[in-house]
Amino acid sequence: MRILTMLAALATVSCSAAATNDSALPTTGTWGGPEAQVSVTSQGTTTQFVCAHGTIDQPIAPDANGNFSATGTYVFEHPASVAGQPSSESHSARYDGQLSDKTMRISVTVPDKQQVFGPFTATLGATGPTARCQ
Repeated sequence: MRILTMLAALATVSCSAAATNDSALPTTGTWGGPEAQVSVTSQGTTTQFVCAHGTIDQPIAPDANGNFSATGTYVFEHPASVAGQPSSESHSARYDGQLSDKTMRISVTVPDKQQVFGPFTATLGATGPTARCQ
C-alpha cells in the first residue's frame, strides 16, 4: 500500500511539473538580423526595426515547441515629421514568434492599424539592422 501511495504521489508531481511552463526566455542577450533586433534583459525587452522600435512588456515564455506570444508597444518612425502629425506614435502591439536553438522568428501585429510586420529572423549574439529609416 505504501508503494502505491508513493507511486501516485510521484506521478502527480511529475505530471504537474510537465504541465507548467512558467519559464521566461531561456537566454538573455541580443538577437539580431538585417531587419530586426530584439534585446532581452532581466528588466525587459526592447525591439528595433529599420523604421520602428518597441517594447515587449511581459516575459517571453515559449511553449514546448518554442512558440510565444507577448504584448507590448510598436512605434513607427518617420524620417521627417509631417505638419500637424507626430513623428512617432506608440501603438499597442502583439509580438508572436518562435525560438529554435539560437534563432528567433518574430512578427508584430499592430491591431489599431490592422497591420502585421514580419516575420523577421534574428540570431542570438548578432546585432541588427544597420540601415535606419530614411
